[in-house]
Amino acid sequence: MITPFTYADFISLTGAETAPNIAEIEIEDEQLQITLEISTEDAAKFWPKIPPAKSIYELALAAKNHGDIALKVHSPKGEVKPTIISIRIAERKPRNSPFAGKIDPRTGIRMPDLPSDKLILLASVAYPIQGVKRLEIHPPLDNDGVASVTIGFTSRHGSTPVSSFHYLSQPESLKIDWKDPWNTRFDNQNISRHNRYPLRSFLYVEPRQVRHEILLRPRDLLQWTQKKFDAWQPLTAEKREFLRRTTLEYLKNKNPTTIDKEKSQPIRTETVFLKANNKGYAEITEGESIEIGSLFIGYRETFHIKGLPQNVTIDWNIFTKSINSVPTLIQDPAGPFPTHVVPDFPDIQWHNYLYDYRAPNSDPVPIETPSAIIPMAVLFSFCLGIFFILTLRTKKVETKNKHPILFYGIVLIGAGVIYYALPGELRIPLPGTINKKELGKITETLLVRLAAAYEEPQAEELEIQLAKLISGDTFENTIINLSQIYQPLTVSGSLGSMKSISNLEIEHADQVLVNGDRAFRLISRWQAVIEDYSWGHVEQKPRKMRASIEIIQSNNYWKISAFTPLSVR
Repeated sequence: MITPFTYADFISLTGAETAPNIAEIEIEDEQLQITLEISTEDAAKFWPKIPPAKSIYELALAAKNHGDIALKVHSPKGEVKPTIISIRIAERKPRNSPFAGKIDPRTGIRMPDLPSDKLILLASVAYPIQGVKRLEIHPPLDNDGVASVTIGFTSRHGSTPVSSFHYLSQPESLKIDWKDPWNTRFDNQNISRHNRYPLRSFLYVEPRQVRHEILLRPRDLLQWTQKKFDAWQPLTAEKREFLRRTTLEYLKNKNPTTIDKEKSQPIRTETVFLKANNKGYAEITEGESIEIGSLFIGYRETFHIKGLPQNVTIDWNIFTKSINSVPTLIQDPAGPFPTHVVPDFPDIQWHNYLYDYRAPNSDPVPIETPSAIIPMAVLFSFCLGIFFILTLRTKKVETKNKHPILFYGIVLIGAGVIYYALPGELRIPLPGTINKKELGKITETLLVRLAAAYEEPQAEELEIQLAKLISGDTFENTIINLSQIYQPLTVSGSLGSMKSISNLEIEHADQVLVNGDRAFRLISRWQAVIEDYSWGHVEQKPRKMRASIEIIQSNNYWKISAFTPLSVR
């Protein structure tokens, strides 16, 4: 079974997701909903008046009976009393924290590990906040006004993230914009989402393609086209089609692209709908419910190139009175380069400074016949030695040549000239079979060159590249199976790619004849990295793969004649 990868590149650097107590804060339907995962060791801090308990069950019952919780919410009019409090025993929600328990390279301090206790008190508290524009959230406090318990929290308004994971270590003020959830934010500038900018531009320069991507909110698009924006309008099928059509019509040719001083037209334009989360961006599936104020539109133009160009320039022409600076990111094989465009400098420019760059190789894999290699120096010395032995033992040569030193000198000079004109080694074809190690090298080379072929963005050119490596008899079926591995769909709606193929092992191999050609049916496993660069984020996930592969000797080349993926982990 093929398992898709679902993680993006953003990683929280606060470590707050490892806190023993977690608060998920949500503003929705004119109420503030706080869901708390509370460690049994810290329960007394949230309910100071509950008596000691012998078990988590007694603790949950005491908290239910006590009712009042030390987590407070205040509006300008005073404390907001919760209307709903529910408490039950549950398991912790699994969370990804790759730095948990490891040394922080910035400080040299070991970061907190994920909590070891699995059972927690799950408390759900609802506060009515209809029309309230400002709130202050107070964690349980000690006498100095500092949080008496460690709480990690994340927050959102509707489907829009307000903050990533941070620590709630003191009272924090929250400004609420009921008309547009994007503008809801904490006064504390250190508490914010990582994708803070509503409009961004990305330039990707890759071996066979240049991509220009624009990430924008429907609000920007509707303001540009002078149409009404309602943040809480749901994304229906009709609204989705309207936004897609409007995006393509407005942005087409809006930002001219020049590649190596020539105006270029994209071979493909596309639009995807995305939502922000704590890990990056995820594609909004057909029929998924979301308000357009929490929606992102991704617009992409793809340009075909044969190799890396020397320079690329994009003219940014959609500044307005409210949009006078746009963050941009330029990505090439050497890495990312963040910058921005402003009205005085409206060009996104990339120059090729890669001095040791090697383009991916998708050439056919020739069949190398087993052979014995004899160094030409050894063979030539042997032949010359035989010549001297024969001439010295022949009396006729001795009698005819009155000046043997001159004769042998001429022979040596002529031999030297001939030697330097010959190749360095002589290969003698040998009969024999291919062992597993050689099969592994051939198969790994085919897989690596397939990855290079899949860099091609143009369907016709891609088919030409793949034809060099895939047998024509089963071409279409093999491509369908290979594309599952080499072009996986990522969470951001883009097609990823397979890179860094290594450590291939042959589990089983059988030699067969296919249409009179020698072939090998293999069960193989290998390691690779699934990559995707899009919308300013990087997805790089190691994968262990296993597949049934048939390779065939066809017209002096090795080709893949069948491919069936078995597992991706």
